[in-house]
Amino acid sequence: MEWLLIAGIILLMLMNIKLMLSVKKQQIDEEEPAEIHESMAEFVAQLEKENDELYDKLTAYIKDNELQLAERIERLEENLASDFEEAPQLASIETEKVLQLSKQGFSSKQIAKVLQVDYGKVELVVNMNNKQQGNFKEDEVL
Repeated sequence: MEWLLIAGIILLMLMNIKLMLSVKKQQIDEEEPAEIHESMAEFVAQLEKENDELYDKLTAYIKDNELQLAERIERLEENLASDFEEAPQLASIETEKVLQLSKQGFSSKQIAKVLQVDYGKVELVVNMNNKQQGNFKEDEVL
C-alpha cells in the first residue's frame, strides 16, 4: 500500500508539474503577441515619423524649385521684352541697308553676301519694296 501511496503522490506531482508548465506556456503565448504588437506599433510610429520628415523635405524642395523657376521666368520675360524692343530697330536698319544697296544696283545675292544676311530675307525685302513702288506708281496714274 505504501507503494500505491508513493505512486499516487508521484502521479499528482507529475500532474502538478504538467499543469504548471501549461500555465507558464499560456503566459508566454499571451506575452509574445503583446510584445510583437508593441514592437510593430513602434515600427509604424517610426515609419510615420520618417514619412513626415520626407514629406516636409519634398514640399520644401518643390517650393524652392517653384521660386527658382518663377524667378527664371521673370528674368527670361524681361530679356525677351528687351530683345523685342531692340529687334525692330536692327531689322529696320538691315532693311534700309538692303534697300539702299538694291537702289545702287546690287543683286540680291551680292547684298546677302555683303551684309551677311540670308538670301531669302534680302529677296523678300527687295520684292516687297518693288511691289510697294509698283502700287505707288499705279496710284499716281489713277
